[in-house]
Amino acid sequence: MMRRLRARRSRGDAGITMAEVMVSMTVMAVLMVIFTGAIIQIHGVVNKADTFAETQLQLNNAFIRLDKEVRYARAISEPAQVNGDWYVEYVIVQDTVDTCVELRMQTSTRMLQRRQWQQDQGSPAPTRWTTIANGVGSATPFTVTDADSTAVNGFGYQRLTLDMTAVQGGGSGSNGARAGSTRQSNITFTALNATATNVEETCIEARGIPS
Repeated sequence: MMRRLRARRSRGDAGITMAEVMVSMTVMAVLMVIFTGAIIQIHGVVNKADTFAETQLQLNNAFIRLDKEVRYARAISEPAQVNGDWYVEYVIVQDTVDTCVELRMQTSTRMLQRRQWQQDQGSPAPTRWTTIANGVGSATPFTVTDADSTAVNGFGYQRLTLDMTAVQGGGSGSNGARAGSTRQSNITFTALNATATNVEETCIEARGIPS
């Protein structure tokens, strides 16, 4: 009986060859490559979604903040580009003081920024720039629609439109944004106190002044 068991064990071990081991290892390696690639792809998709979500949240918060300001602005300037960056300004009353607020789309860093200063100063002293949205770009981020005193369609006030594109990815692209995945946001604010028709010179004296 003992001899028969030893013979069976010997015949069973004889069935495992080096070729079979190599094939098994090759199949395992292929499966690991496929699994790793899938994990990397899933991580990329999740990272992209997180990036868009963060940028969109910043934009939403920026829009909420600007809506409270622009809604009661007395005048909005004509947007213009200075040294590659886009600027637009509006006048609000802050603590009974006429205050100029300036928005800048910094194209090189893809940042939407804000600063302010007291109006009618001989030499404006703007505050430091505050970034209110990051990772955005646009060929024409600001558009102002003039007030029309004869309008019967509800557009008797100035309006400011912000057109922002959230960007994820690298490289050089069009529309003021880098190449890669994009998501566009467009919103228009109505300045209920801005009925003037000629406001091109509103608070533009600080454009280009570093702070």
